Amino acid sequence: MVEKVSNTSWYGLALQALIILATHEGICPSSVMAKKLGFQSTFLRKVLTHLVKADIIQAKEGRDGGYSLNKSPEEITLAGVYHALTAELFPKGFLNVQSKECFAPPTQDALCDLRDEMEGWIIEGLEKKTLADLLNKRLS
Repeated sequence: MVEKVSNTSWYGLALQALIILATHEGICPSSVMAKKLGFQSTFLRKVLTHLVKADIIQAKEGRDGGYSLNKSPEEITLAGVYHALTAELFPKGFLNVQSKECFAPPTQDALCDLRDEMEGWIIEGLEKKTLADLLNKRLS
């Protein structure tokens, strides 16, 4: 089983890899994507594994292997990519309310609710955007 990540930089890398796949004809090797993105292909493949498991992209193994989109750019929501990674939206420690010395339980609950509500707002916005939207902005 692939563990979910908690590094928000993986989300940005995943989106950039999807843009490359959307503009690349045929299967794109991870080495090609890694070179364009300035990352090692082994690290990039860790990120791409999450997108394969979510059925957003497909992987072909072997000498002529690589990756391709499994859906059209219009069908890939940015929220879908977020959920594939299940990255923590906020940096580690953001609204950390574990300290019982500083906050009473009702305050801790209120801050946790606020953090969850903020994440909901962002996910709601990501649901409205697709990979096609990013491609259209890139080309305009």
